Amino acid sequence: MVSDLQIPLPGGDFGALIRDLRSGLRQVLSALEKVVEKIEEIEKRLKDLENGGVRGPLPPGAPRFVYNIDILPSANGSRSFEVSVDGKEGFLLGPRLAGLLEFIASGERDRNAADPLVGWRSWKELTSLKDSAGKCFRRAYVNTMVNLLRDTLLHEGFSRDLIQTNKEKGVRLRLKHSSRGPRHASIPGW
Repeated sequence: MVSDLQIPLPGGDFGALIRDLRSGLRQVLSALEKVVEKIEEIEKRLKDLENGGVRGPLPPGAPRFVYNIDILPSANGSRSFEVSVDGKEGFLLGPRLAGLLEFIASGERDRNAADPLVGWRSWKELTSLKDSAGKCFRRAYVNTMVNLLRDTLLHEGFSRDLIQTNKEKGVRLRLKHSSRGPRHASIPGW
């Protein structure tokens, strides 16, 4: 489009030359406006992703479910845990979020076997967990922890939807049941 622009050499009709140059300039400006609009669209989508504004579609390359999750004490001597999902580089979680993730990931498979993912952890199970002082957690606190876990996953390049919630069923991780993952977890010292 821009490379097709012919600029005649001086020596001819200057009025025609000016008209041709103005026409060429309008073509270039029109093409430039389209490029700027596309750049602005890309910047907006990037900003939405960086700010965690994605709740519907998955981030590019984010898996719909996971096959393997490893939750190990951090080697740096802190109370945090290193989490590795499907063998990717690990990220750190505090003890409560790591414990919650491990507990959710260890759900038993549904008996009908039609669903290949780990089973749901009921709200009753989640609210009956106890902190280090022996107190049960309120539902609002569990909801907050689940959302913090989802936000952390999004920040680490995974979809928030890897943690599923349902009013009746509870919470689960979209982890293939036959996969390697935590089993029969409890959350000591929570």
